Amino acid sequence: MTVQTTGSRPATQQEMEQWVADSWRALGLTVAGPATDFFSVGGTSLAAARFLAGAEELFGEDVLPPEDFFEGSSVEAVAALIVRNSSGES
Repeated sequence: MTVQTTGSRPATQQEMEQWVADSWRALGLTVAGPATDFFSVGGTSLAAARFLAGAEELFGEDVLPPEDFFEGSSVEAVAALIVRNSSGES
């Protein structure tokens, strides 16, 4: 399965959390809510690579550096990083 990369781009934190959760579900993971951690629910390095590639395809290069993903891999943290990095904030 692949990450959802079509449709309108999420704009708010809540919309981004939904996109992240849906993307993880498409990878076969069970997401219970914003605190769900990618690796705690069985995410693998291969699934992470697929997710990161999908995020980059949809939101642009460097929107979610792998080191940031591995440091904060909850739905909420990942969504916040994408929102921040895709809006040009630092």
